Order: sequence, then C-alpha cells, then structure tokens
Amino acid sequence: MIRPVPFYAVLLLFTGCYKEAALPVTANFEYQAVNNGFTVPVTLTFSNTSVGAESFKWTFEGGDPGTSAKKTPGEVIYRKPGIYNVRLEVSNFDGSQNVVEKKVTIDAQLKADFSYSLAGNAFAPVVVNFSNASAGYEKVEWSFEGGTPATSTQQQPVVTFENGGPHKIRLTIFNSRESVSKDTLITFEPELTPAFSIEIPKQFEELEAPVTLQLKNTSVGNTVNLWQTEGADVSQSQEKEPIVRFSKAGTYTILLEINNGKKTKKTSQSITIKPSKGYAYIKDVELGIYAAKSDLGVFYSTTLRKAFKESDPVTAGEAAAIDLLFFGLNDDFSFNRFLSPDAAASAGINPIPGTGKTIVLNPANVGTVPAFESMGEAQLNALEINRIVEDPDNSFNETGPKIVLFENAQKKKGALLIKEFIKDGAKSRIKFDIKVLK
Repeated sequence: MIRPVPFYAVLLLFTGCYKEAALPVTANFEYQAVNNGFTVPVTLTFSNTSVGAESFKWTFEGGDPGTSAKKTPGEVIYRKPGIYNVRLEVSNFDGSQNVVEKKVTIDAQLKADFSYSLAGNAFAPVVVNFSNASAGYEKVEWSFEGGTPATSTQQQPVVTFENGGPHKIRLTIFNSRESVSKDTLITFEPELTPAFSIEIPKQFEELEAPVTLQLKNTSVGNTVNLWQTEGADVSQSQEKEPIVRFSKAGTYTILLEINNGKKTKKTSQSITIKPSKGYAYIKDVELGIYAAKSDLGVFYSTTLRKAFKESDPVTAGEAAAIDLLFFGLNDDFSFNRFLSPDAAASAGINPIPGTGKTIVLNPANVGTVPAFESMGEAQLNALEINRIVEDPDNSFNETGPKIVLFENAQKKKGALLIKEFIKDGAKSRIKFDIKVLK
C-alpha cells in the first residue's frame, strides 16, 4: 500500500532546491541647463534614467548642493567656470550596485573688450596697436574695415589703415558654445591733400597793383603750412591763411607746402597782377530811395565797393571808407541828391558814426567835364571839385545831365554816371557807374 506524501514535505522538497537570483541595476542620468545657458552662474537640472535602482547617491563636484540622496536631486547651481565631475551611485535591496560619472562644462562669463593705441598721430596712413581685454573666451577673431590685415586671430594685432575717415573694428570672442562681439568705430584724419584758393576782395577785382589778397587754405590733413609768395611784399608765411600784398605788376607763383608729421606735399598757382591805370571803374551800383533806406543800401564806399543800409552794423574801418550817400525823395524820382555821408541826419537818415566828409557836386552844380566814358586818371585829376556853401536846391530828377562829381576824405576825386531810374514802389532805386582815383 502506497502512503500519500504530505504537502509540507512536497513544499520542503521544492523550496530546499530554490536559490534566489539578485535583480540587476543600471545607473544613468541626463542633464540640461535652465534656458540652455552654460555661462556662470549656471543652473542644471538632472533627470535620473537609472534602471532597477532603489537608493541613490549623487555627488556634484563644484555644485551647490554638492550631494543628494534623492532620486531626482532638483536644481544644482555652478557659480564658477570649469569642468566638473557628476557621479551617481545606485543600488537595490538585493545588493546590486552601479556607478556612472559624467563631465559638465561650465563656461565663464563672455565679455568682449579691447583697447587700441596709435603709433604716431591720427593722420593717414595710421598704424594701430590693438590689445584684447576680453574675458571668458577660448578664441578670438578680429575684423578691420579698410585695414591691413583685414582679419586676425592674434591677441594683439598691429594693423595699418591707409585712408582717413571712419573704420569699423569688430572683435568676436568664442567659448565652446557661444560667441560675443564688440564693434567700435575709429575715425582717422584724411590723407594729406594740399589745396588753396585766392580770394580777391571786390576793391581789387581788376588785379591792378597794389593788390591785397586773402589766401584761403582748403587743404586736408595738414598740421603745418608754409607759403612761398613770389613777388609779394612778404614772401613767406606759416599762417594758415595769410593776407598777401603785391605792390608791383607781374606774374607770380604762390606755393603752399603742407605737412602732417608723416608726409609733405605741395601745390601752387600763378597770378598776374596788372599795372594800375590809376583809377577804379565800378559798374552797375544800385542805391535805394528814402523809403528803401532800411531795405536797400543808401550809403556807399568806393574803396570797399559796397553798399550799406541805414540799419547795417558797420565797423569803424567800414565807416571811415564810406564816401557817398544817396537821398531819393520818392519813387517818382522828383527830388534826388548825393550827399556827404556825414550829412545823413539833415536828410532824415540815421547817421553812421565815423564816416568822412565828401565834397559832392550834383548835376546842377557840375560844369563842363569830359564825357564819362573818356575819363581816365588824368581827366579825373583835373576835375575841379570846389564847394564852399552847401546849396540845398542842387537836386536832380530824371531829366537833364546825370553826372555827379565828388572828392572824398582821402582826397580821391571821382565821377559817377546815373544810368537808370528803376521804379519799384518802396524799393525804387537808381543804377550808376563810378570812376574814382585810387
């Protein structure tokens, strides 16, 4: 008879032969920077991707916090740049363990900056020494608009700029992930270019000796000027824009030599000074009637060849040169006179202080004289201009002869020929030519 085997015996048979197998464990993690920024300060978040783990031990070299036992440690802050080790040890209840280590790179704060200095002055061509003063970078790239070289990867490049004007300079610095640039505009003085013009004052427009001229320096890039004025009363000058006088007729060369400390260049012009014919012939002068005294000239200087309004600001030198005053009663030109400028108040015109006294003979008081067109130096010198008693009625209108004679405070005799009465309401005026001794 077969006896049945007890259940506990069967169970003992099976359990006595069983050997427990430990579960495996694998450590792993991922990380990312908040806002993808790896420039200090950097905040990293870690994602635990381990398998089979039940306990965790994190170590964050250079981080804050430096350790954690949490499955997900949260945010870790790195405040200094460098390459740091992150270690994760994992285990389970069966005693299985695993370790993983990864490197994280924390970048320094990127700051692009540089300085420069000129080798000499700022006039082109210019040699410039650049110095990199950036921070947090691994490499640099320079670009120099208009420079030689045009680009560089050196820390302290030396660059030549051949031309003046503005030049854009760019420095770009790089770390392992990003770049930052700084732009600066440097302006250099232009290339040395000599140039000048000869300004001829109106009273010397015939270029008859003696002549005083203004030299206008329009050079570019110059710091030193040297003038050589052949035939002038003073033949040399280092002024920027000298005034030169030519006392004798002839054809002369004016030379300008300029320098900027690096280069010297020259330019020249010729000018012909004619012999003096002894008198000036001034054409198409216009002076206004009384109603126009504030809008059109009523005073005139034959020396300066310039009209002055009653309201004009006048220098002492200009006042002394004024030698004529016109009074026109109305736009019908029924009563007209030329006066000495110092008699302005008698005509109801505000006087200009400092004007000289001119003897004036209006047409009614002018005797027989040569035809205006035939007047030359000899004829002007021979004019008899004498007046002892002022005649208030020596006026003229549109009819009759129109020659006026005068002798100014410098004893220069002259004659003027009235050519036209221009009727234009309150701006009515006369037009005339003048011949006056120099």
